Amino acid sequence: MSLKVNYEKVTTKSEAYRAVKGHITPELIEKFKVTAKVDYQESNSKIVAVGKGFELNISLLDDCAEATIKLSLILRPLKGKILDGIEKQLKRVV
Repeated sequence: MSLKVNYEKVTTKSEAYRAVKGHITPELIEKFKVTAKVDYQESNSKIVAVGKGFELNISLLDDCAEATIKLSLILRPLKGKILDGIEKQLKRVV
């Protein structure tokens, strides 16, 4: 499952990366009852969060942010809640 958020508050992918980096944190992921390690990859403007049965990839492109999520069978009922939360954070900052 993936989502796409067009930039409205930033103009470049480096600005978007800096904005998103401050808001996509392990604490945000924990709100969804998932523990994950967040890896910030500035060189390719990507944020990856990985935990048991959970993987979130956020790619900051030239004009939008794209997020994809992979969930284990046990976590799939939370998919809508997690995607809504991520989308809300992205729209707030980019």
